[in-house]
Amino acid sequence: MPGRLDAIHRRLTADHVPAVLEYQPGLGTVVVAGIDREHPSGRSGVLLHEAGGQYWLRQGGETFRLPRDADDATVVNSVKLRVVHAWAQQGDPEAAAVLAKVAQMTPPARPRAQPVAYADPFTLAAELFTSAFRFGWTMTVPSPWGMYRSSFTVR
Repeated sequence: MPGRLDAIHRRLTADHVPAVLEYQPGLGTVVVAGIDREHPSGRSGVLLHEAGGQYWLRQGGETFRLPRDADDATVVNSVKLRVVHAWAQQGDPEAAAVLAKVAQMTPPARPRAQPVAYADPFTLAAELFTSAFRFGWTMTVPSPWGMYRSSFTVR
């Protein structure tokens, strides 16, 4: 994976994202992006490292796990977005404007499905009453052809 981190570092620097490939004890080879050492504000950045065959992003006290099947373009774009987010948190107006544009491009979240409510409370009471007097057993046994399920119910 260090070879892949090197490729990600090269892509970030090609896209004019300040990034450094360095070694950190306990983490190994990491990419530190978003820290412009020449910038007077001392911007904090994003740390990208690999652990357990997976990439992890650290930014502002938070840790984000990237999917195992993420390609280099996805990793690079994730790092860029986190860098812009870090800069916006530090008061950079241009970074805040970019995040506002990104927020406009993302579709709104769909509302979650509401649980099914019984329209009639007497229907609910009848269902509870009939299920209270129902008993039985169920057995699931593995077989060469899959799981075999057998059940018996007395009402």
